[in-house]
Amino acid sequence: MTATETPLNTRDTTLEITRMFDAPAARVFDAWLNREEWQSWIGPEGLRCEVPLLEPRVGGRYRIIMRLADGRVIPVAGIYRTVASPRTLAFTWGAEADPARHTLITLSLADNGDTTDLTLRQEGFASVGTRDTHVAGWNEALNKLEAYLTGRDAGSVAGPR
Repeated sequence: MTATETPLNTRDTTLEITRMFDAPAARVFDAWLNREEWQSWIGPEGLRCEVPLLEPRVGGRYRIIMRLADGRVIPVAGIYRTVASPRTLAFTWGAEADPARHTLITLSLADNGDTTDLTLRQEGFASVGTRDTHVAGWNEALNKLEAYLTGRDAGSVAGPR
């Protein structure tokens, strides 16, 4: 470390978002593990996502192809670390081509009967700036998840079947 570098505090490079969903925890949890469901809401507004690979088990892999409106493609991939339905889901997340820089996402769900509190914690960002670029994206994706779960119109998001 040079004299001008400042060590990063783990708290500074961790993103945490808590949301309440109008659905039981098992329903919210399942929306992360079913390929067709995840594909219909994952990603920020304006992105079209495909999920060509989904192996929702510890050690299983997933792959998401994010297609931006300008034609760029962002392949995201990771490995499931914890699958404990309907309470905890943890998986790595990052650019498919750079697994050394993947972050860890942990979802914690608290079942309140007809509603669920979900906490998304993403840790291991290389910088505060990188963390900050993910805040809007995750908030938009969680908005799409809420619309999906309640059957409300959210652009191209289709509600539960």
